[in-house]
Amino acid sequence: MKDSDFIAKIAAYAVADMQDTFIPASLTIAQAALESAWGASGLTSKANNLFGIKGTGPAGSVTMPTTEYVNGKPIKVKAAFRAYNNWGESIRDHSKLILNGVSWNRNLYKKVIGANGRTAAREIAAAGYATDPGYANKLIALMDKYDLYKYDGQGKGVEKVAERDINKVSAWATENWAEAVENGYFDGNRPGAAMTREEMAIVVNRLRRNFLALIAGNTADIAELDKRLQKIEQEGK
Repeated sequence: MKDSDFIAKIAAYAVADMQDTFIPASLTIAQAALESAWGASGLTSKANNLFGIKGTGPAGSVTMPTTEYVNGKPIKVKAAFRAYNNWGESIRDHSKLILNGVSWNRNLYKKVIGANGRTAAREIAAAGYATDPGYANKLIALMDKYDLYKYDGQGKGVEKVAERDINKVSAWATENWAEAVENGYFDGNRPGAAMTREEMAIVVNRLRRNFLALIAGNTADIAELDKRLQKIEQEGK
């Protein structure tokens, strides 16, 4: 696939994803091009997997040879990689990783979100996304060569991700947002807005009351459990 054909195919997916996640499309396109060898890798051809994410995806998984490091030495092993129905699913999964981080650090890639293309490239590399010390420079070289910044909405030389519509729920959060609203933790308004300390207090207090009611068993026990919980909270200050 020609470089221009790859960019033309992936750009719409990357821009649509950016509107929900604020991960710059220039970064998504550059990473996909680099990780998938411009869509020519076996993993991309067989499974629409642009970023080499392991596990089981919406279309199952495929087993592919890969290089792992054991005690600092590279060895060839076979691993299961996620399979997708299209590139859009692969991009959304990749964005979830950036948005949610990893189990030991949920904010690992936080500085990537909302950044311009060059900054995002440097931040994702600094966070350890790849072991290649030249990873950021390679991404930026692709952004510069193909003017990928234009897909961030502002054209060459001006890299700015458009402001978010706070009244629209991001695709990756739709299910959880609907459940939180249905259960009374939020009123359903402004899902993309920043949360104030007052709003946080309301949510935490609702969770606290529901937790007490759940474990109390009957109303008479709630007061006693509340006192015990208050004591734990005071001791934890």
